[in-house]
Amino acid sequence: MGGWLVDKLIAGILDWFVKMVLGALNVLWDLLSATVFQSPDVTLLPQVTTFAGTSLGVVNACYVLAIVAMAIMIMGRDTIQSRYGPSELIPRLVIGLIAANFAVPMCSTIIGLANALTAALTSQSLTAPGSMQLLRTTTASSLNSQNGASAAGFLLVLIGLLIAVLVALLMIQWIIRLGLLIVVVGISPIALALHGTPQTEGAAKLWWRAFLGTLGTVVIQAVALHTTLTIFLSPDANLVVLGLPGDPGMTLNLLIVVCMLFGILKVPGLMRRYVTQTRPGVSGQIFRLVIIQQITRGLSRGLGAGRSARTASAARPAARAGAGARPGSGSGSGSGSGWPTR
Repeated sequence: MGGWLVDKLIAGILDWFVKMVLGALNVLWDLLSATVFQSPDVTLLPQVTTFAGTSLGVVNACYVLAIVAMAIMIMGRDTIQSRYGPSELIPRLVIGLIAANFAVPMCSTIIGLANALTAALTSQSLTAPGSMQLLRTTTASSLNSQNGASAAGFLLVLIGLLIAVLVALLMIQWIIRLGLLIVVVGISPIALALHGTPQTEGAAKLWWRAFLGTLGTVVIQAVALHTTLTIFLSPDANLVVLGLPGDPGMTLNLLIVVCMLFGILKVPGLMRRYVTQTRPGVSGQIFRLVIIQQITRGLSRGLGAGRSARTASAARPAARAGAGARPGSGSGSGSGSGWPTR
């Protein structure tokens, strides 16, 4: 009787927890489908346009000074020594000035192209109301399938809670990426103006990598989501070819969703390495070097021990033959020593 009451209490707690997780997931799915897989055109924000206008005013003022300095350099070309001549600096200044004045419209066009590329690669708009319906249905049906105080039901609840945490982290990443996009577009006139001199060309390239990396993250994440939905979670998917059971079951479906969200969360980290052009740390390289050195040392020891054992085994018969030949050779030498024999 006591065990039945405990099972009933645990089942009630699990049912309540499932309802809470499903409620949170419904809210997160709606936010995810409406925001994460699309880059908003931040150039339409009045704050961004004001910031970009201020940046453009600074650029134009600096270019006036740059043109004056260029004129002084041309007039005093016989007395002023410079590493770069007017023939190289004048085209750069013209390109930088034009790019800075058209920075905001260019950013708006590139954002629109990135969204169009996302829609083309996924064959749909992931921000549509029904785009997340398959994902929502899969998680809801899997979590509702748990019944009673069983180990399988408890595992489903834990996986559902993990999915909710991953979706929340994905939303946090989107907010951070949106803030970065606003800053990048706001400073675009200054960044593109840095193409005007060879010394600042690297900073302008860094801006391009940051801008394209921010937009490329959304494209890659959307393609990863679309691929998972069409290959792993679609009812028409042939999972037997992939080595998975034809009927994957509720637990495997939830694990596929977890792996998909985990992979999507790793995309910004990979894109950050592209933007900053960073390489693996020195400590990681030293660790790998030590491991490889230990492995090669162990292999060389093993090969050396095997080679010495074969050499010793091959030397034993020769040593025995040499030991048997020594008495005969000694008597032969004695008989041939020149002493008279009787």
